[in-house]
Amino acid sequence: MISDTTIEVPVQDLQIGMYVSDLDCSWLETPYPLQGILIRSNNDVEKLRHYCAYVYVDIDRSEPFVIQKHIPLAMLKTAAISSQSGKKIGNQGIPIPDPLLQRVKTYDDIRTAEQEIPAARKAYDFTLSLLDDIASSIEHNKRFDIRSAHEVVEALCESVIRNPDAALLLAQLKSSGKDLYDNAVKTSVHMLAFGRHLGLPRRELTELGLGGLLMDIGKQRLPKEIQAKRNFFLKPDERKLMKRHVEYGLEIIAQLGNASDEVIKIIGQHHERESGNGYPCGLFANQIHSYSRMAAIVDCYEELVWGQPGIPGFRSFEAIKELRDSAQKGLSIALMEQFAQCIGIFPIGSLVELNTGEVAVVLSHNRTQRFLPRIMIICNAKKQPYDDPITVDLRKMELSTAGVPYEIVKDLPHGALSIDIRKYYIA
Repeated sequence: MISDTTIEVPVQDLQIGMYVSDLDCSWLETPYPLQGILIRSNNDVEKLRHYCAYVYVDIDRSEPFVIQKHIPLAMLKTAAISSQSGKKIGNQGIPIPDPLLQRVKTYDDIRTAEQEIPAARKAYDFTLSLLDDIASSIEHNKRFDIRSAHEVVEALCESVIRNPDAALLLAQLKSSGKDLYDNAVKTSVHMLAFGRHLGLPRRELTELGLGGLLMDIGKQRLPKEIQAKRNFFLKPDERKLMKRHVEYGLEIIAQLGNASDEVIKIIGQHHERESGNGYPCGLFANQIHSYSRMAAIVDCYEELVWGQPGIPGFRSFEAIKELRDSAQKGLSIALMEQFAQCIGIFPIGSLVELNTGEVAVVLSHNRTQRFLPRIMIICNAKKQPYDDPITVDLRKMELSTAGVPYEIVKDLPHGALSIDIRKYYIA
């Protein structure tokens, strides 16, 4: 069935990377055990031709570089919304991002994720140490040296430039035991990876990373019992108090006197919305800095996927779909699509269930086929942990013990099955 997120494609036009969500016949008439097929080879196309003349392809679950030229009609709704909000519209109705965010560079991975892990861990630990110093300075009403923050973010930035997967993996799995610190580093890493994906200049990446690290710094002045609470779980009076963290953050950064305009804008505007329904100033569309729009998306994503103790967050795919729906309420539609491509349907460090029933953790992405990452299989079909986890590259179509290629069936929410992924990969 055609919808806002699916398109009808003749079977002979299918390409590797497309995700088939429905057929022109009943699934019961086919040998497929699951409703949904990722096209991984020409053999998959030939097999489908025995049962169907055309199929329905899910845009969200397909590889962006494959699906793009097939979706002009599906993008008309997005284009209409963008046109109403004053955005420029490009060929085939696809919105053009802010000129400030036009790609100026293509970054290539120069190390594997495994090779980059030691350097990423070192930068990560330096960043946590810096946050400890900043918290102490704020508590004792002292100024902290923003040059030190620049230095640690520079190291984190260099790691992300070499290969973002290492820092993203650490951000997902590593914990300092202090939620505010962990959230700050996660935000910084996601902002760096987002900017790298967009092809922004090297200097701008550092500003994004620093802005992400400091954008919630004002929470240090809030009561400890609500500092790390998610908005979903705040009472009305707590939510009113939580909103003051933007004001506090601007006060703290103003005392430094040498923070860049970009960093100040990220701190002050990451809760503004293009619809004018954000805070603290109720800014509209182009009044909001592009980097603040990026920060708003990263902030909302992390809010959705991390949940609360004992309450699992959204699965990554669910979070992206929720954010796409929210885009009409104030997030940038064009940037939301870019962020979805940046992190992929199965983000680094996420738990996934395989067609064998086993559970794995995503270790690194294939940049052109994000449905086929490298994974580490850590639990058997009964969800019992393996003594010796198995590393598999899904691009190579390695066979399971049942003699079928491994495939990801679905992602799992963070903390699912009480699995502590860190013991498998992060010391």
